[in-house]
Amino acid sequence: MGKFCIKKRKILSLMLVAAMLLSLMAGLTGCGKGNQAKPSGPQEAETLTVEEGQTALRSEAGAAIDFGCLLEAGEEVTIQKVTPPPLDEDVDIYAYDFKLSSGQPEGVVQLIIPYDDSGLNTDEELLSVCGKYLNEQTGQWEDVFYTVDVEANEVHIFTDHLSTYSAFKVINEGKRNEYISDVNAYAVYMTTKQADQLLNTYTAQGASWQEDVVAAFLDANNSLPMFVETNIPTLLSLGGAYDELVTEPFGDALTVLGIVTSCTQFAYDAYSNGLTSKETSISGMKTVLNLALNLASSQKYLLDSFQVAYVGVGVIDIALTDVMNFAIDTKYESTKNMYDAYYARPENSRRVRDWYDLFKKIYKDNKLAPQAALDKMKGEIDNYVNKYWEIAASDWESWVDAYEKNGSLAKYPWPSESDRQKISSNFKAEIYDYLQAMFQSLSRDIYFDSLIQREKKYEELAARLNTEYTLNFMEDYDGEEAKWANAYVKLTPLSDKTTAKEWTIRLDGEAKGQMKFTLRAHETAGFPMKVEFYKTEKDLEDGKVALSAKLKPFIETKMDVIINTKTKKVDYTGTYTGVMNVTETGKEIKVTTVVTYEKDFGDGSYYRIVCSNDETGSTYINGSYFVLWSTGEANIAGAKFVFSPDGTSFTASMRDYNDKEWGSMTCHK
Repeated sequence: MGKFCIKKRKILSLMLVAAMLLSLMAGLTGCGKGNQAKPSGPQEAETLTVEEGQTALRSEAGAAIDFGCLLEAGEEVTIQKVTPPPLDEDVDIYAYDFKLSSGQPEGVVQLIIPYDDSGLNTDEELLSVCGKYLNEQTGQWEDVFYTVDVEANEVHIFTDHLSTYSAFKVINEGKRNEYISDVNAYAVYMTTKQADQLLNTYTAQGASWQEDVVAAFLDANNSLPMFVETNIPTLLSLGGAYDELVTEPFGDALTVLGIVTSCTQFAYDAYSNGLTSKETSISGMKTVLNLALNLASSQKYLLDSFQVAYVGVGVIDIALTDVMNFAIDTKYESTKNMYDAYYARPENSRRVRDWYDLFKKIYKDNKLAPQAALDKMKGEIDNYVNKYWEIAASDWESWVDAYEKNGSLAKYPWPSESDRQKISSNFKAEIYDYLQAMFQSLSRDIYFDSLIQREKKYEELAARLNTEYTLNFMEDYDGEEAKWANAYVKLTPLSDKTTAKEWTIRLDGEAKGQMKFTLRAHETAGFPMKVEFYKTEKDLEDGKVALSAKLKPFIETKMDVIINTKTKKVDYTGTYTGVMNVTETGKEIKVTTVVTYEKDFGDGSYYRIVCSNDETGSTYINGSYFVLWSTGEANIAGAKFVFSPDGTSFTASMRDYNDKEWGSMTCHK
C-alpha cells in the first residue's frame, strides 16, 4: 500500500505545506506505524452490479468506487459500511469495506468515502481529514494516497487493492499529527503553472539552474521559511559544515524532489482535467517534458521522473486525437459492411479491457523509452483498423465469397487507397470514442506510479535529513587526571530557532562525551561548527570560554574531536647562536650555546647546557640541567631559561643573587 496524501489542486491550502519538510525531518510514518483497530460486526452491505458502459458505482450510503474500464458488465461490487471501535474520542472514523466478486482489480481504482464536516471550517477540514486503510493482518490503520474534496465532503483514495478504507476526522487540533502526520509530510501544493515554471527553469539550464529549481520548489510549497538558512546556495552547501560527499547528494535530493513534484502535478492535471478542461494544455506540458527528457539523458538521477510524467501526459494527448469522419461513397457501402463484419467476429473484436491490458503492457515494457511507448500505442490503433485490408488484399474474391456466397465484385468492389483510409478513419474515430474510459484508467495508473515515485523521493530526502551525526569528544592526556574532566562543551554560533542547552553537553570524569544530532537539527541551529569548552557550569553561564576551535567539515557521520593535553617530548639537542644583551650597559655580546641530551627522567630530560662568550670563551652557563617537557623550562640557578615548544630556540633571563636581571639572550639553532 502507498502511504501518501495529496490534495485536489483547486482546494489545497498553503496551511498544509508550511510544515511539510519539518514533518519529513521529524521522521516519516508508514506501514510500520499505525492506529490499532479492528472492524466491529458487519452492517448492511450493498451489492452493486456493473452494467455495460459503467465506470463507477455509488452505494446508497454515499461511498463509491470509480473503476474506469477495469470491470466488465456483470461483475459485482459489494460496499459495506463498518463501524470500527473508536481509537480516540477526538477521532471520527467513516469506514467502508469494498469487495469485488472477481477478486482484486488489475489496476488502480478510486474509492470515494463521505464524511461529516460538522464543527470544522474549510481550513480546519483540510488539516483534519485524511484517508486510511485497515491492514487486516496487523489491525493497523495505515496511510494511503488520497485527496480531500471539502466541497463534496469526500475523501478520494487511490489504490490497487480493495479492503477496508476510511476517512478520519480528527477534531482535536493537538492530536492531528498523531493521526494525520503524512498530511504535512506529503501534501504538496503546486499548481500546474508553478510546475511548468519550475520545469522551464530546469530546461533553460542557466548557470545556477539547480539553485533556481530548488528555490522554485520550496517557494511553490511555501516551505523555504521552514529552513533557517534561506540563502539557497548556502542551503545546498549545508553551510560548509559537510563535505561534498554529503552536500552533493543532499542538493540532488532536493532538486529531484522539485522535479518529481512538478512531473506529478503534470500527471495529475492530465488525469484529472486533460479530457475535460480547455485550461489544461496537454501539448504545452508535453513540449516541456520532451525538452526535459532530452536534457536528463545526461542526468540519470532525474530521468525516471520525466519518463513517467511524459507517458501520463502523452496518453491523454493520444486520447484527444482528432480523427476525421468521412462520407463513404455509396458504391463501397457493401464493402464497408464486410469490413465491419470482420471486426465484429469474436476473434477479431477487442473489448475496452483488451485495449487497456495491451496499452498497460506497452507502458510497462517501455518505461525507459516513453516516446516509443506512445508511438506503439498509436501504432497499435492504426494497425488494428487497417489489419482487414492487409489480410483481405491477398485474395479479395475469396473474402467476398466467404461473406456472401456468389457475391460479385461489382457489389463488393476493392476500394481505392483513399477510400480504404476513409473507412478505417471512421472506425478509428469510433475506437477513440469508446476508449476514453480506457485512456482515463491508464492515465490514473500512471499518475499512481508518479505518486509512488514522489513518495520515494520524499523518503530519500527524509533519510538524508534524519541522518544522525555524532561528535565524539575525548582528551588525550598523560598523568592521572584529565584536564577537561567534567567540563562543558557547546557548539556555536546558534540560530534563534534553537537553544544553547540543546547544543551543550558535559564531559565525563575522563573528559569523554558525545553530541548527536540530525542533519535537519543542525540546519535548524544554523550549521554551528565552532566548539567552545568551559571549565565549570558558572563559566558556561558567564560565557567564560576556556578553549575554542573550528571543526572541519563532516566527511562521515562520525567525527572525533580530540583535546590533546598530553605532554610531548621535544629533543632540544643542538647548537644555538644569538646575542647576550647586558642590562646595565646595553652592550650586545655574541654567544653560542651547545645543548647535549643526557637522559630522560620522569616528565622531562637532563641536558648538558654550555653557553659561551664567542669572543672571550668564558661561560655563562655550564652544567647538567633538568628540562620539563610540558613547558620547556630548564632548572638553572641564576637564570630563567625556556626552550620554544618546537625546540628551535630559547630565551634566557640572567639573574643575580637578588633575582634581578643583569642580562638577557635569545638564541636559535
